Amino acid sequence: MRNSKTKNVKTYLTHFPIMSYTEAEILSKEVTWKIMDNMRQAGAKGITAEDIIKKENLSPSVVYAALKELYRLQYVFLYPRSKKEKHDRKKRFVCERGTWGKYGIDKEFDATLGVEGLLDVVNEEIDEPVLRVFKTIYDEFSNNKKLHKFLPTKHTNICPNCLRSHEAMEFFYAIILRSIDLMITESEEFNKFLKERGYASDDFPIVEKARL
Repeated sequence: MRNSKTKNVKTYLTHFPIMSYTEAEILSKEVTWKIMDNMRQAGAKGITAEDIIKKENLSPSVVYAALKELYRLQYVFLYPRSKKEKHDRKKRFVCERGTWGKYGIDKEFDATLGVEGLLDVVNEEIDEPVLRVFKTIYDEFSNNKKLHKFLPTKHTNICPNCLRSHEAMEFFYAIILRSIDLMITESEEFNKFLKERGYASDDFPIVEKARL
């Protein structure tokens, strides 16, 4: 991918979780990454196949074949005709999802969580504190000159499909993913939680925090 300094749309997550052999085959090709990068940088208005071919000097057959597969896998969608300008008759491809909101979870396990209402329980507990933290972080990034450059661009790149900024969603998604990762891998409280329930060795060291 291109140097982040040259990008119009900021990237916060740099992975593409693989959920099938087909996705693995498509995303293993360098041309796919070039096409996806061009679409991400084009933002919510999308980009034509012709523009990608010209920018990357690629074979038309290769680009169209890759776009067909990406469309089939719902990585991209066509910019709605109803929202195009009258003179714009070309198909414009928009990046539906790059990295945010895309993860793999066992379907049976996911269905069980939903049917049993366990996800509702989790969401009720974390919605308010997470949103409160997001507001604090946003204010911090807005008021700190060093951090301000990392904020998503406002009032632009609003997806015509979901009517939200994918760039902004990825920003907050990256924050919460990193936070959860630190809690799961480094939190003494979580390690103690595992140990008490038989999910960690009895020899696993737990450092008790000193009480004030």
